[in-house]
This record gives sequence, structure tokens and C-alpha cells, in this order.
Amino acid sequence: MKTFKEFFEQEPCSKEPISKFHLDQAEKHAKNYFDRVEQEENTNEAVAILPGGFKPPTKGHFLALQDLLKDADRGIVFIGKALREDREFITPEKSKRIWDIYAGYLDKPVEVIVSDLSPVKDTYDYADDNQFAKIIVGAGDRVDPKTGKKDIDRYDAFVKNKDKYPHVDVRPIAEKGDKISGTKVGDYFKKGDFDGAIDYFVPGELENVNMSETDKEIIKSLLANK
Repeated sequence: MKTFKEFFEQEPCSKEPISKFHLDQAEKHAKNYFDRVEQEENTNEAVAILPGGFKPPTKGHFLALQDLLKDADRGIVFIGKALREDREFITPEKSKRIWDIYAGYLDKPVEVIVSDLSPVKDTYDYADDNQFAKIIVGAGDRVDPKTGKKDIDRYDAFVKNKDKYPHVDVRPIAEKGDKISGTKVGDYFKKGDFDGAIDYFVPGELENVNMSETDKEIIKSLLANK
């Protein structure tokens, strides 16, 4: 397929040469047009977004995304770069690798991304760049004892500016299964009990996940390798 530049150079509309400025403008407008057409073609696509720290990703996070995906065609997980003081060895990259394993046990495609700045910013940016998609954002509704705030409050702009974000649905994450304590996860790590840690926070039979021993060993090696 010819570019606009090749088309105009080969088949000029007039005997006058076409300036570089007009060629650049034509290509710019054409790109904007086709980008818009592509977005409109994806109007019916629903995307579930789960932003967070995930140090580490737990069965609770897995179930939350699984629940959001019931109303979506695909999912996106945005991972924050900040480290937890009590488990600094769980890097964003390790979190991503664990999420990539979890994604294999979900029935919809999931893209896992480590955020450059923050998962919150990436979520807003995605909503701004994909105005024709239906976007479902999942966030925690419990009050953080350290900050006194709810994670879901970070996405208030979606709720308060419905004129700008009619395509975004912010949903509180429903707690399912056993509540996972981050402190208890940290205690397992401190004791070096990685088998116990995996049994505690990794999705298993109670979550209807038949995770392979190979995947469990990969997760264990990620956590044990500090």
C-alpha cells in the first residue's frame, strides 16, 4: 500500500509541485482518521483494568481480576514500581512474572505492564487514549490504616467527570475467599517458609485453579532468590 507521499509524488493532482508541508499535513490527517476508525471499530470492546502494587500478587488479586473479566473481553494489570519495606526483594519485574503465570489460568487474555510512573496515571492515560472502549477499573474499597484512605478514591475523577469519562466504570473489588494478610505473607518470607507462603497466597483448589507444580516452583524460586 502506497503512503500518501508516494501517492502524491506518483500521481500529482496538479502540475504544481506539492510542498513538504502539505504532504506532512496530509499524512498527519490521514493517520488521525485511520486511528479514529480503528478506535470506532473497537467500540464494543470491554477492557478490565486492575492497577496496584502487587508485592506479591495474591489469590485475592487473582479472584478480583477474574471477577472483572466476566464483563470484559480482555484485561490489563498495571504494576507499581514502589517496593514494600518488609519485602523489598519482590521487585515489579518479579511481580510481573508471577502475574504472567496467573494469566495462564484465566479465560480471557491479560496484558501485564510495569508502570513507568504509577498504575493510577497509566489507568487515566489508557482511559484518555481509548475513548471508544468500555473500560472497567477495579480498586480496593477498604480503608488503608496507614493513610486513612481507600484505594478506589484515587479514581474519583472518573466518577465525578462522567461527561468526560462516560466509558469508564469504576468498581470496588469484592473480597472473595480467605482474606490474605500482607503481614502474614511477610512473616512467611522472614522465616524462609516459601512452601507455606505459596500455599497461603497463591491461587489453588479453593479458587478452582489447578496450578501446575512447575509454575509453583517458578514462583517459589522467584521469591527465594533475593
